[in-house]
Amino acid sequence: MTGASPRLIEVQYASRRALLSSAKTERGALTLFVPTTHRVAQGECVRLAVTLGDAEGRFEFEATALTWTQTAGRDGVGGFLANFVGDSKRLAAEMIAVCAQRPLSMGTASRERLMVRRSCQLKLTDVKIPGELRDLSQTGAFVVGRQFGKRKPGEPVWLKVEGGLFGLGGTWLEARVIWQGKKGEEPGLGLRFMSNEAKQASAIQRILEDASRTREPAARAS
Repeated sequence: MTGASPRLIEVQYASRRALLSSAKTERGALTLFVPTTHRVAQGECVRLAVTLGDAEGRFEFEATALTWTQTAGRDGVGGFLANFVGDSKRLAAEMIAVCAQRPLSMGTASRERLMVRRSCQLKLTDVKIPGELRDLSQTGAFVVGRQFGKRKPGEPVWLKVEGGLFGLGGTWLEARVIWQGKKGEEPGLGLRFMSNEAKQASAIQRILEDASRTREPAARAS
C-alpha cells in the first residue's frame, strides 16, 4: 500500500559483542548484518527493533536492505545486510556506542562523561515527572526514574535540573530519548541535548570542568 509505514522486524543479538561484530563503518557509511528469518527484499525499507541478550534496552530505527535475506548468511545464520541514513544512522551509531560502552550520545566518538547526582524533572508531553540526573556530558545525560513509562528513541523530552546546575535559572532544556533501559540496577533514560545555544553549552562546560576537579570521571571510551 502506498504510504504505508515500514514493517517492524524484531531482532535479537546474543550479546553486545555479537552486534559489534555485525557492524562495519567504512568511508562514513554504516552497515549492519541483521540476523532474521523474515524475507526482506533488496532495497526494502524496514523498521528494526533491536534487543541484546546480555543487556537491557531496546533500540528502534529504520534501515534499508542492501541484500535479499540469505538463508545461510554470516557464520551460517540467515539475514540481510542493512544500511542507514539521516536520523536512523545516528540512532544506529548510538546503539553501537552503547554496545562499545562509549558515551551514549556521541556515537563512536570519545567524550568524557561525569557522574553527578542532582534532582531533576522531565517533561514528557504535558506530564512532569521527578527523576535524578546520574551522569552528564556536553551533549547528553542519563536520568534515573521509575515513572517514565515506555518511551521511544527519538521522542522529544524536556529536562530541568534543580539547584541551577546549568546556570540557566531553571530553564527547560530540550532533549531527545536515545535509549531506555538500565545502568546497573536502575532504570532510566539516555538523553541527547538538542539546543545549540551558546549560553547553555558554556554553562554545561563549566559544570563539567568543576566536576572533573572534584570527583572521579566515569569510565572513558578507550
